[in-house]
This record gives sequence, structure tokens and C-alpha cells, in this order.
Amino acid sequence: MSSRGDPFRVYSAGAVAPPLQVAVDLFEKTAGVECRLTAGRPEALLKSVALNRKGDVISTGAEYILDEAEDRGLVVRGSRRTLGFRRSAIIVPSGNPAGIASLEDLCREGIRIGIAVDGCLKGVWDDVASKAGLTDRIRANIVEHADACGSLMSLVHMGRVDAVFGWNAFKNLWPETCEAVELPRDLQVYRSTCVGILTCTRDGALSRRFLDFLATPEVRLIYEEMGWFHRVP
Repeated sequence: MSSRGDPFRVYSAGAVAPPLQVAVDLFEKTAGVECRLTAGRPEALLKSVALNRKGDVISTGAEYILDEAEDRGLVVRGSRRTLGFRRSAIIVPSGNPAGIASLEDLCREGIRIGIAVDGCLKGVWDDVASKAGLTDRIRANIVEHADACGSLMSLVHMGRVDAVFGWNAFKNLWPETCEAVELPRDLQVYRSTCVGILTCTRDGALSRRFLDFLATPEVRLIYEEMGWFHRVP
């Protein structure tokens, strides 16, 4: 446990939790501090923080989420750091049964597309499709809306869609059930996976120490091995 007598509490959006969990386990071992990571939808996690005022650090897959958390007085201004970046890609079920090879293929008649309307992928389909001038044609094939990365990928796992707009790292997190179709460089969108200190932290020094730990080469390598980038090309 930390010096305050209870676990050091880390919250994370679900789809950015895997590398963070490895880092938390390593920090717990090397620093001798009991840690607890809770993963879930950022909206639900922040609602819990606002209600219960418990927690030390939170990580999400898009900066706008912590922008809003700062405005709500839940995240310490100036504390945020980027842990890495993810690149947009078309995510298809393993084997790519619909034969999706390009963004134009998403415009074919009968193609079923899923998008996220909340979380780190909110609006990404619009950014990508608008760059290509294919917004109307792609929108016509959107048949499913998901509220987070996990529920978006559930659409892929259950065969309810032929493709979703996701992140390159998904193929590392769910290698048995999905593949990534890469987009041309000029159509790609990158977003930051960020971390910040919660205003309700009971140990600011330990929270800052943890963020410093997340910036070490050892932790950066953990993120790289799971598909994150530390520099946008």
C-alpha cells in the first residue's frame, strides 16, 4: 500500500488498459506500492471519481476526454502526459471475409460498417471519410453505433459488421479475431493516449512519481510492443 494506507488507484479506458496494466504491475513490484487498476468507459470512470472522490491517475485514448475532465475539475491542469499515439485503420474480422482492401471498398453496396459515437474513436470516421471525400457514401453503409472501443470490437467479434473504424493497435490486442487494413498516410488520423493526475489524489508526490515512471524507456517499449507510436511520422 502507499503511505496513505490504501492502494494507489489508476483508472483507464478499456482499450488503452493492456499496456498500462503491465506498467502498473511493474511499478507495484519495483516501487513497493500496492496498486489497483480499474478499466472501463471513461465517462463511467469519471462519473465515479466525481461522486466518490477516490483515485489518483487516469489514462484515456483521446485528449478531448481529459480536456473535459479538466473543465469539470477532475484532472489537475498541467499534469497530463502523452504515453504514445495510435493510428487510425480499418479493422475487419479475421480472414477479412468481405475483402476490404481500401477505404473505397467501404462504399460498396451491402458493406456493413460500425463506428464509435463516444470514447477515443468519437468522430474518427468523419475525419477519415471527409479527407477522402467519401462521407456520404460511407455514411450510407454505417449500420451500427458503439459507445466505446470494447463495444465497437464486439461488433467485429460477433460478425455484425464487415468493418469498423478503429486503431492499428487493435490487431495487437485482439490478434485472434481481427485484422487491420492500413490507410494511406494522407488519410490517417493519430490520437494521443494520455494520462493525468486526478484532483482527488491523496498522494500527489506518488502520482507524479508514477507519471515519471510511465515516461521511462522500459515503459515506452511496453507500449511500442502493443502497437503504440512515440512519434507521428
